[in-house]
Amino acid sequence: MREVATIAEGLFTYQFGGAERIAVDLAVEFRRRGYRVVCFAFHDSDGPMRRQLDESGIRCLDMSYANFKGVFRRLSYLWSFWRMLRRERIRALHVHHTAALILSGIPAWLARVPKVLMTEHALQWRDRPRVSGPARFYCRYAHEITVVEPGQIDYFRTELGVPADRLHCVVNGVRVPARTAQRTAQVRKELGISAEVFAFFFVGRLEPVKDLGTLLEAFAALPPEVAAHARLYLVGEGAERAPLEARRDALRLADRVVFLGARSNAAELLMAADAFVMSSTSEGLPMVLLEAMAAGVPCVATAVGGIPQLLADERGLLVPAQNAGRLAAAMASIVGSPGLRARLAANALQNVRQNYALEAIADRYLELLGLPPTAVAGGSAR
Repeated sequence: MREVATIAEGLFTYQFGGAERIAVDLAVEFRRRGYRVVCFAFHDSDGPMRRQLDESGIRCLDMSYANFKGVFRRLSYLWSFWRMLRRERIRALHVHHTAALILSGIPAWLARVPKVLMTEHALQWRDRPRVSGPARFYCRYAHEITVVEPGQIDYFRTELGVPADRLHCVVNGVRVPARTAQRTAQVRKELGISAEVFAFFFVGRLEPVKDLGTLLEAFAALPPEVAAHARLYLVGEGAERAPLEARRDALRLADRVVFLGARSNAAELLMAADAFVMSSTSEGLPMVLLEAMAAGVPCVATAVGGIPQLLADERGLLVPAQNAGRLAAAMASIVGSPGLRARLAANALQNVRQNYALEAIADRYLELLGLPPTAVAGGSAR
């Protein structure tokens, strides 16, 4: 009897990130359904997401582009990638971000991988010629292309010339944890958050696009009666950490803004949050926002990318990007109204359960990869 199909899930990096979180969750779910799954990262040999995959029993390969040097670096990588696809007998390849096709598209075509699927999470690279220039050419090597919010389809169709029948919107999927008072109290105790503190949380990379300077300014502008018992917890690492810490100190927020660093249990930490806040200037469909909604946490976020659709109909509060005053007002209203918090959290949780459950999203990805919902012996991409 022939073996079950092998799926290769290609992360952009093994570091923490929304796209990486989705890739890991899908890999674990595919394995749970009986598929043979291997993972790799285009730009890392190790990191917290690799360790999480290892703990889940998924074999990780070292395919970091950084390992290749010299004049023929690109050619050597493409040759090595082709060999990996052949050696592992990959029947379906799923990569994340358009730039990944530059390193994987041609080898997959030469290796005759039956299905290559690329998922784009955000279009921040549109203004980067090194990616946007080759994108039109390399998109031809993906049999199917998915985006996480409908507005992104237009760019691929009109600017990159991708046929409409190869474009699909597949929203991010998330597991819905069980939130209990006991679990919340335990996580808050571990973080040293007392019961009287109103805890705002942000989770994500500390990068310019997250515009955390505006978030710090908004937090500093909270009314005194709100600020007295409010704290802001920033979960994540990135190049902006040192400047943000300096800005925090300049705003005299050192005792009220806490940098928790990168954490592997971000979804668990959200159990300690009274509210989640996101100040990004650009997003696709943020995985961490879905995780906060799934955890029953009321959310305040900027109206960019797919966020307005996600938080519409009283599922969260929306504010303009780069507007500290409006963000501060929304944060203050969240603190001041328990009824509003309860309503937003309940509506958001219902939406997540109905439209963003990981199991249904995994079904859709497997369909696009040409595979049945569960592995069968001899299964292969169609």
